[in-house]
Amino acid sequence: MRSTTVLPGVPSLPSCPGDVPLHRLEVAGPDAPPFAAGSFEEVGPLSRGDRPHRHTFYEIVHVRAGSGTHVVDLTRRPVPPPQLTVILPGQVHHWEGGLGPEGSLVLFTDDFLVDHPGDRAVLRELGSRWFALDAEHDRSVRCLIGELVAEHRQRATSSATPPATVSGCATGPRACWRSPTPSSGTPGCRRRAR
Repeated sequence: MRSTTVLPGVPSLPSCPGDVPLHRLEVAGPDAPPFAAGSFEEVGPLSRGDRPHRHTFYEIVHVRAGSGTHVVDLTRRPVPPPQLTVILPGQVHHWEGGLGPEGSLVLFTDDFLVDHPGDRAVLRELGSRWFALDAEHDRSVRCLIGELVAEHRQRATSSATPPATVSGCATGPRACWRSPTPSSGTPGCRRRAR
């Protein structure tokens, strides 16, 4: 597969006629981690892409609201919230109909997993299966993704370069995360001891 990340402003490689477009993860600089996290709005309009596409990175999708059908490798699946899935690099997918998904995304390349090769096998097993979440699991997922988003934003603001993006749409501070217990850190999230 082609290079998995690009610097901001690098044009997409042209695809051959009939090829499904390939999206790569934009990173702020050559030393930036190949990672992004945020709401559908923060990641950008392609996160709700209604045309078939594929990408060079993993995408964890947490749908908390909205409606529609997710099509992955020609298999259509209605997605009533709350749901969670993993889209694998190279899988062709898009959204159809409904009001569109609301929720959050975590994007990262294979390079991000270099210190944890066993995670690749887990992600591949989870790939393109949707998991209905009960209220407790939905709150846990929201809290965990909220912590990832907060760390991503912190790293982005502490460097001189902007955060990672997908197709030039910068992530920003617009998401509001809620979780089961009111405490410090992400609103409603209990911080884990480190």
